[in-house]
Amino acid sequence: MEGKRFFRQPEKNETLAQRQQEKIVKLNHLHQGLARFSPQWWVGKGEIVGLVVLFLLNLYLLLPFFGHQDQTNVFSAPVVPLLVDITSPFVSYSYGVRVILLTFLLFFPFSFYLLAKAVARRKLIAFLASFLVILPIGVFLPPRLNLGILAEDGAHIASLTLTPLVCLFLLEFLRQGRFWAGVFCALGTTAVALTSPFGLLVLVTFMTVISFSETLLGRGRIKAMRFLVVLVLAAGFSAFWYNPKFIILTLWSPQGALVGRAFSTLLPVSFFLLPLLGVFGFLIFENRAYLQPLFVAFFLTVCFGLFSLGTGLSHPSPSRFLPALGISLSLLLGILAVQIFDFLRFSPTLGKLKVSFHGRQLFAFSFLSLLFIIMVIIILIGRQPFPFGETQILGVNADKTVGIWEIKQQTSRLESLVGCLISAMAVLSTILLRLKLR
Repeated sequence: MEGKRFFRQPEKNETLAQRQQEKIVKLNHLHQGLARFSPQWWVGKGEIVGLVVLFLLNLYLLLPFFGHQDQTNVFSAPVVPLLVDITSPFVSYSYGVRVILLTFLLFFPFSFYLLAKAVARRKLIAFLASFLVILPIGVFLPPRLNLGILAEDGAHIASLTLTPLVCLFLLEFLRQGRFWAGVFCALGTTAVALTSPFGLLVLVTFMTVISFSETLLGRGRIKAMRFLVVLVLAAGFSAFWYNPKFIILTLWSPQGALVGRAFSTLLPVSFFLLPLLGVFGFLIFENRAYLQPLFVAFFLTVCFGLFSLGTGLSHPSPSRFLPALGISLSLLLGILAVQIFDFLRFSPTLGKLKVSFHGRQLFAFSFLSLLFIIMVIIILIGRQPFPFGETQILGVNADKTVGIWEIKQQTSRLESLVGCLISAMAVLSTILLRLKLR
């Protein structure tokens, strides 16, 4: 019975947190107004049209990069080279790499839109954040193009397309405890790890912040255990590639030393900042479900901002954490923009100033329309060559093996077999658990 309770969501009135959340909804006038706001034009066809426009604008920005050979990318994990091998009967290796990476970039706004909608529970926030994340300025699109297409970090940028989908399954597993959501989350985490080891670090940061935000809403012990189960399953599923000897050698390698130096730079700051942020999170966001989107966006922006400042990289190209910072910042700005929009529509303060209801509606929608128009103009005039730099990230290409692949070659067949046995045990345990829960 305890096992089923771990994976299954209890009845509606079974937890104190849910009863508190219902009281908050009743007492919060703004939240009541937002709950009643559901215009019909935004449902169904409106969403499809918005996604089509998003796709076309993103394609417009990426189109100049199609049709060229990839000159720089090297890979330290097998997924992208495997996909390129699949396309090899149709295009050459260098063209195949460019097509695969651009395909990941092309579909990133859609996966990000799904995650933003699940976190914020507002399509408007999801659309604003998705349009912001493709803006060809600042930390939004340029770092992803720089590192993924014109530098040597394409696998990391490709993994960012999978990251929102994995977090989507994580949210479903944390909130509802559905078995297959947890399994797909673990499999998605494995896919990210096999795409880019650095992308796995970014994904774990996303998952940790999302899980922490969920624990603040109640039933924290069970949700924390669900998160731990996902990590354990993902480690088991990926052990066939990341066997124990491979991980130990990687930690002692120059790449591991670089990561260690980066975290040692952040360590003194974290002793002061992490407890402060934790206390701030509990005091401000505990049992306040309507503030969860703001919590997730704010903490992700702070985390990746600190990582970007603390990597200690000396080359002139952007830090490898900047793409994740742009993603987090776009979600935060989307939430803040919608809060301004809601304030203009529902705030009692404007009512006291004797501004009519229709005047507030007109002003709010004018603000929203102007925001979208500005973003579209920036996208249309921003498709110009950027002053990209280059970075050096070790991996493998068609001609030589360097970096992590050299470490991989140091593992024996027996050590690889041990990793395969661990993965087989993880798969078998998942099947047995599913049969037991039935």
